[in-house]
Amino acid sequence: MRTAPCTRQHAFTLVELLVVIAIIGILVALLLPAVQAARESARRTECSNNVKQIGLALHSHLDAYKTFPTAGTIPWADLPLGPPGKNGPGWAVQILPYIEQQSLYDAIKSSTLGAADPNVRNKTISYYFCPSRRAPTVSPAGNALIDYASATPADAPNSWDQFWYGETWSVPTTATYHGLLVRSETTRISKESNITDGLSNTLAVGEKWVRNTEYQGNAWHDDCGWTDGWDPDTVRYTGYQPRSDRSTVGGQDGYQFGAAHPVGMMFVLGDGSVRMIRFQIDLAVFNSLGHGSDGAVVDLSAL
Repeated sequence: MRTAPCTRQHAFTLVELLVVIAIIGILVALLLPAVQAARESARRTECSNNVKQIGLALHSHLDAYKTFPTAGTIPWADLPLGPPGKNGPGWAVQILPYIEQQSLYDAIKSSTLGAADPNVRNKTISYYFCPSRRAPTVSPAGNALIDYASATPADAPNSWDQFWYGETWSVPTTATYHGLLVRSETTRISKESNITDGLSNTLAVGEKWVRNTEYQGNAWHDDCGWTDGWDPDTVRYTGYQPRSDRSTVGGQDGYQFGAAHPVGMMFVLGDGSVRMIRFQIDLAVFNSLGHGSDGAVVDLSAL
């Protein structure tokens, strides 16, 4: 009687196992940046769509009222909504009907507390958040935050103060603001005719800087949220160099533009076009883009 020959099963040696593990590690190391880049590309596209929708809403407001929204009167403005040019709350409140938030807009108008109504302040709006930075977030004080701000220029790069013109808690009624969306009740209104440089050469709304350790709304310039009036929550200054959320030095905290993206920020210009602007943009060019009537010629291909 014959028996089958004995067969030996080959097992991995320790060296072979280590080689396989090393190969897997190399493959993961190669694939992970590609996966992260793909995810960031998708998030950047969503952010671009957000500012595009904001730009379309600005133009819908222009069509309805023959003027762009204003950017509010004072910080934490709790005044009821008024006629164009007189609103206490800023642009993010005024465009609500044009971003599918008519009921929220009506709630503000009907409330005796206006935009200060806690049942309004705590409502997050998806269009107002960049997915590269954070999901829709409510601050510890119960205020829904916002990642975008309108642009207001300095008279010259790094000059101060053309953001407040000496008045924080009251409106400097004799001051002239030169951005597309101006401070309510000052000498200009947000009309297209005032933008002599052209809407395609003037910034409207873009991503604001928030330190990456303060995304929960615990910074003074990111605590009131989208219901705010004229305040760095919803308005930023082109007189300072923009920067990454990861940057901890330079400029004036709370007044700058910036983003969580690796190289730049998404902006919608006055004509509704969307562009990414590099953090390293020449500051004189950036500030000129914030100014709607300085006469400077800007090469948009250099952004």
